[in-house]
Amino acid sequence: MKKLSIGIVLLILTIVSCKEKDNNEDQNLGLLALVALSGGISEIPFQLSVGTDTSFGCNKLVTSQQVSTSTNFYLKDARFYVHDVKLVKADGSTVDFTLTSDNKWQTSKVALLDFEDGTGDCSSGTTETNKSLKGSAPLGSYVGVEFKVGVPVELNHMLNTTADAPLNSSAMYWSWVSGYKFMKFEWVTRDGAATNGTFHLGSGTCSGTGSSSTCSIINVPTITVKTSGSVAWNPTSNPVYFDAKALVNTTNTNPSSGGAALTCMAGNANAACKPLLNNVGVKETDGTSLGSQSTFYIKP
Repeated sequence: MKKLSIGIVLLILTIVSCKEKDNNEDQNLGLLALVALSGGISEIPFQLSVGTDTSFGCNKLVTSQQVSTSTNFYLKDARFYVHDVKLVKADGSTVDFTLTSDNKWQTSKVALLDFEDGTGDCSSGTTETNKSLKGSAPLGSYVGVEFKVGVPVELNHMLNTTADAPLNSSAMYWSWVSGYKFMKFEWVTRDGAATNGTFHLGSGTCSGTGSSSTCSIINVPTITVKTSGSVAWNPTSNPVYFDAKALVNTTNTNPSSGGAALTCMAGNANAACKPLLNNVGVKETDGTSLGSQSTFYIKP
């Protein structure tokens, strides 16, 4: 994309040097050059947060606010797959953001974002992290991004032991029939006795054999986040925020305030899991995309 932008600018400069232009025309060409240089988005950063606290992570106590009715909230794990990424224009139309395969975190069809670093309460995780999507899109002005959380249906029933990265992760895998954990978010509260919370999003009501398995509850939400009005989005300075506080909103894992340990895998039939599913944009009754969510956002 950078080569294309440079080529456009060189063409513009050549035109300017070869022909006499008045000041207004030169200014217009200069603006076109700036548009060309400001267009191609090649990376979409993601930022884990708790509300407005962007320092949240492994081995980091959340302070000055309650999360899951706890003032002693710690992260244990935070990872999720995304696919079908699109950039959103001011008129609501979208263009594909084509993922670049790196043989580690993403292929052209799916990417794994990983915010845990294996320290503190995240000790069962990995030291390496991945907090951005890399790819390409047509030059243009965009106000946001759309993506699906999860693994594409056609890739969900593979053996993780033979699949290419990032679908080779045992930590993000259930079974050949059920497929992958689309999102893995785990936490612990320490208001007295340590109490764990677990949310593993994935498909449900699955049957079949091996790669021919199917699931009637897909649980793949479509997420759309945009700036306010037609304000152009700059992902470098305004990443996509993954708000852990919003994800666990209305849950209670604090035993000192009547809460208890919570396990959702994916938990569509469990009333206690409904808030988590809805907060990430999944309709609990049938696993379709709810059309609204509160877990992801970008600043207006």
